[in-house]
Amino acid sequence: MIKNRKVGHIGFGVNDIATTAKWYVDVLGFKIIGEFMSPDNEPIKFLQNGDLIYEIWQPAPGQTVDCPGKIDHLCFESQDIEADYAYCKAQGYQFEAEGIQELPVWENGVRFFKIMSPSGEPVEFCQIL
Repeated sequence: MIKNRKVGHIGFGVNDIATTAKWYVDVLGFKIIGEFMSPDNEPIKFLQNGDLIYEIWQPAPGQTVDCPGKIDHLCFESQDIEADYAYCKAQGYQFEAEGIQELPVWENGVRFFKIMSPSGEPVEFCQIL
């Protein structure tokens, strides 16, 4: 069952990650709690203010975000990504991509997948390893 999960983070793309992160820190009091590079050479930062965590990323050099600052996904925490994926598959939910994906962020990486709402927005389930 995937109901009543704690929100993990809200993710959105930006065209200038350094300026955006600095603004959230200086103006709104966020703290940078993680800085990483994706396998596609895209910088990723996690910013926190209380219980709210934003994941921001900047596209690889030469690319831009079509709609910068638009919320790209809402993420819920998973304690068992395999079981959550199997449950969603059994329910017939539409996935953004097939299979459980991985990213080399945090100490040991993360595993995640995204299902699509009826309106088309992705909802992520993520397990920090």
